[in-house]
Amino acid sequence: MKCKPISLLALLLSASLLFSGCELDTSTNSVSSTSTKSETSITTSVEKLESSTTPQETSESTEQTTASTTEAVTTTTTTTTSPVSTTAEPVVEITEFSDDMKVHFIDVDQGDSTFIELPNGEAMLIDAGETDQADKVVTYIYTQGYDTIDYVVATHAHSDHIGGLPDVLDSFNIENFYMTSAVATTSIYEDMLNAVDESGAAIHDVMAGDVIYNEANLLIEVVAPKEIDYDEQNNNSVIIKLTYGDDKFLFTGDAEKSEEDGIWTNIKCDVLKVGHHGSDSSSSSNFLKKVEPSYAVISCGLHNSYGHPTNDVLIRLNDRNIDVYRTDLQGTIVFTSDGSNISVNVNPSEYTPPVVTTTTTAQQEQNTPVEDNSTTYVLNTNSKKIHYASCSSVDDMKESNKAFTNDYAQAITDGYKPCERCKP
Repeated sequence: MKCKPISLLALLLSASLLFSGCELDTSTNSVSSTSTKSETSITTSVEKLESSTTPQETSESTEQTTASTTEAVTTTTTTTTSPVSTTAEPVVEITEFSDDMKVHFIDVDQGDSTFIELPNGEAMLIDAGETDQADKVVTYIYTQGYDTIDYVVATHAHSDHIGGLPDVLDSFNIENFYMTSAVATTSIYEDMLNAVDESGAAIHDVMAGDVIYNEANLLIEVVAPKEIDYDEQNNNSVIIKLTYGDDKFLFTGDAEKSEEDGIWTNIKCDVLKVGHHGSDSSSSSNFLKKVEPSYAVISCGLHNSYGHPTNDVLIRLNDRNIDVYRTDLQGTIVFTSDGSNISVNVNPSEYTPPVVTTTTTAQQEQNTPVEDNSTTYVLNTNSKKIHYASCSSVDDMKESNKAFTNDYAQAITDGYKPCERCKP
């Protein structure tokens, strides 16, 4: 741009602007600014004043023009030197559930059923006891205000865990169903599969490492089994670890020592659902050392024929100062967690060592016990094991391998060994 000669009026304007705090750039005959529009406006105003005004009018007009020009420059300069960004930073919202979670260990006699009210408003059911407990489970869940169960887990194919599931699946809206690929040939297992198909639920075949739910501060994961045990259904139990905030629950089904020993992930928890109803085949010392629970729940029937829970298990729990709760003595047990604190609806069950009595008489020969031949035992001719007729292992036997006897002593003589589960 070429330089224009500076007129007297321009010099007066320059002096006025300097006095008011602005500066005239003599190389461009305009007030210093980044705005071309302001520069053009000032130049035009000066030219009009030089050609069409009297000295007095010029003086008055110059003051007005100077004031308005100064204001315009100030506005333009502020806008230029302080740009406003129109791009907003994304807002990341982290959701944490804060409602209480309730875990109901339902009293289903000699069986397992756990109903969980999750803090996200959904519901979960792990097992449903024997067939004759189905109405109790269904009614209990309805009374909690639910008509939909989002997650249903069948831990394994024994009737004391899945017997009530067909009725449950028929009574509620079921969103998801979880089990392993281990199969059984029992009628109750077939009934369960048919009910699952009719429910329309999404079916999930799960193993260790699978995740059922993981959002915010709520995690539901499968920690076992790692492989299918074709000889023992108990060791196919789906073991679930549920974490809500700082509180952790472990549900073990009927997992026995071999499945417990195969878990190497972190299974420390606050609340342990004791495996296999308190049988000595589960809850080994090594397992309890890995879990380190503060609370333990045993689900079993009062005076059941299996002797559950065994004194050995009760001693292991008592020696570790674990608070024990029992459905056979206390009914349905409800734990409430807010993610930081846990409360229980009943007080812990006190451990009482079994009373050992001995009878002595003058004639020791009269103390010989009389064998009770009224009990019928089931023999597995293939595995050479002797069982009580009520043992859950009997359900898994092939009919061709079954034999029956009332003579326990003779069976032992013939080479049969007592079942480690029912301990006849």
